[in-house]
Amino acid sequence: MLFLFLRIMNNTFKTRYFKLLFFTLTSLGLCAQISLPPFFSDHMVLQQQQEILLFGKAAPSEQVVGSFKGEVRKTSAKPDGSWQIVFSPSKPGGPHQLIISGKNTIKFNNVFVGEVWFCSGQSNMGWPLYKSENGIREVEQSLHDKIKLFNVRRSMSGIPTKDLDTINKWTSCNPKTTKNFSAVAYYFARELYKRYQVPIGLIHSSWGGSSIEAWMSAGAFKNDKSKEQLLKKIKSTDLNQLEQAYKVDEKKYKIYLDKVDMGLKLNWQSIQQDSSSWKKMQLPNVWRRSPLKQRVGVVWVSKSINLSAQDIAGDLELSFGLIDNEDITYFNGTQVGSIKKNNVSRNYIVPKELLKHGENIITVRVKNPLDIGGFRSGENSFYFRTILKKVSLAGTWRYKVGTPKIKDPPPRVHPKYLPSSLYNAMLYPFFDYSIRGVIWYQGESNVSRANEYGKLFPMMIKDWRDKWKNNIPFLFVQLPNRANMGIKQPNFREAQAQALNLDFVGMIPTIDIGDNYDVHPANKHDVGYRLAVAADHLVYNPSIIGHYPKIIETVSMPKSVLFSFDQSIVNKGKSETVEGFEIFKNGVFDSSANAVIVDEKTIAVLHSSDDYPIEIRYLWKDAPSEVSIYNELEIPLPPFRKTIGN
Repeated sequence: MLFLFLRIMNNTFKTRYFKLLFFTLTSLGLCAQISLPPFFSDHMVLQQQQEILLFGKAAPSEQVVGSFKGEVRKTSAKPDGSWQIVFSPSKPGGPHQLIISGKNTIKFNNVFVGEVWFCSGQSNMGWPLYKSENGIREVEQSLHDKIKLFNVRRSMSGIPTKDLDTINKWTSCNPKTTKNFSAVAYYFARELYKRYQVPIGLIHSSWGGSSIEAWMSAGAFKNDKSKEQLLKKIKSTDLNQLEQAYKVDEKKYKIYLDKVDMGLKLNWQSIQQDSSSWKKMQLPNVWRRSPLKQRVGVVWVSKSINLSAQDIAGDLELSFGLIDNEDITYFNGTQVGSIKKNNVSRNYIVPKELLKHGENIITVRVKNPLDIGGFRSGENSFYFRTILKKVSLAGTWRYKVGTPKIKDPPPRVHPKYLPSSLYNAMLYPFFDYSIRGVIWYQGESNVSRANEYGKLFPMMIKDWRDKWKNNIPFLFVQLPNRANMGIKQPNFREAQAQALNLDFVGMIPTIDIGDNYDVHPANKHDVGYRLAVAADHLVYNPSIIGHYPKIIETVSMPKSVLFSFDQSIVNKGKSETVEGFEIFKNGVFDSSANAVIVDEKTIAVLHSSDDYPIEIRYLWKDAPSEVSIYNELEIPLPPFRKTIGN
């Protein structure tokens, strides 16, 4: 990492010099025209019922005139060229025209007044609409003239900056613009519009894999010496250029892995290859839960299957789900598929001409330059299908490492490891742009540090509110079900819920709509819908039910504990008893605890313990096998644990 920093320092200095020169010329009026940040553009949505602030640059002392909805405002640019104009709060509507004039004139058309939401987090917030469940159809039907989209281009900075890439512009909501836009944000806006019929503006600013630290200001780490030292280093570094240098090194490393892979040199995919001496492992699995000692490099896996004469009468389908990162898949020595992206499910068609009556060999070359490595999906995605039957491929496979001795990969340059880098570049520019609130889907990159997150998350919310100078509503997604996480998920969900101690914060549980074997669940519709329901309750109509069932009273009875809720609940489980409750007894948690609904708002958890206090917990699993309790809006009771006194 230090080598990369030093390598680009000279270029960084040149870049900063020319930026300073341009700014100086602009300030002197030598190349000055009235200009505004990119989020003032055609199709923009301005927040209703709040003062409308416009600002930008001009020549020093230049008169700037603004006109909007019949209201005219005048001002003069300050000595540094900055200016701002404030229009009165406005009711929702549009389209309007907004005009800013001085030595030059700028006209913004198709301007709306409505509700503006800032949508942020990591990859599940950024997950594009076309990749979501029924995504292609949803994209085709996504023409909504009153919903506007602003997609923030990914960028990092070591210092707070107001500069945004001019490629960032507001756009109308249509199949061309929604395809790669946030699915969660889109579904959220669509549901809000259905309910209130006012223009909706979405500012989407996310980065896959980012940690919460990347979205926090440097001031949050004043008591963290290690982060303070790193923050000092990156202040004088062009992080975007550093990332580009890393991508070059990463590409070279991938080429290097191909060159040193013994499997490619010796044709391990060949039908003549004898894999009987290869070691065994259980698949599907990621490499960290396999016998492999290293997760970076190339691993070959192989399995034989038997096909009948009837099976080979048609093509065969091969499915592996998600693979980290790249694969080349062979059937009887012939390549039948290859994908280089880890977030694409592998589903290949094997032509019937390659099929043989009797034994057939499947071989997969898995190349992982840095990521988790291995087969990430569950057994339900691991199969082959003939014209007669579907057969699971889960179980014992043979494997051999193609790169047993390799050099280390280049140090990764990613905002996950760079505190404040996204706050500075993708959040800070928007603090003067009025919004209604925030929706947030993040946490997967912090899931191993639940206690720390429980402190950082509320701190971040308070800091954002301070910077926006408004107690903005903040809605977040509690992490969904995801299997084999070593009980990290329930502990992290509890840490997320610490933010509910702040006012105007809402949480939506997703314990029932995730994917046990994919960090990116396809169901983004229900996430967006639940966020909209929560916003309806928290922001627009507090008198309605719009949140998950909340415990309002806990009563300890002889041999039972009663949990009372603030709303009606229903049991959607497979039996009359409520599944998912556990009681701490004899030093372990007993998962066979009986629980029943005694009335429309009360659950009784039965126990035989005479020793108090006891701890009762619900859905305290990475991925519960069943989620039973819902409210009338089909929002589930989220996981919880409580210590009960006598």
